[in-house]
Amino acid sequence: MKKGLTLNILRIPVNSGVITVYIEGFNEENSKGTVYAELNKEHVTATGFNKKKTIVRAIAKLHQKSTIHQDHHQ
Repeated sequence: MKKGLTLNILRIPVNSGVITVYIEGFNEENSKGTVYAELNKEHVTATGFNKKKTIVRAIAKLHQKSTIHQDHHQ
């Protein structure tokens, strides 16, 4: 077993900035992982066993959080 932290980073440009996604875990089949997503100082976290679904869930949570944040500032 390797020691140390392996972190994948995904950057997605959008109209309001760049979504940065940090992916941790998902090393072996059926292993749990965590996805951290951030956009304009908004941060969310999602955990799960399916890497793609967890990334999508984190981005959806970030979108919901940033939409609610924008609604309060209008």
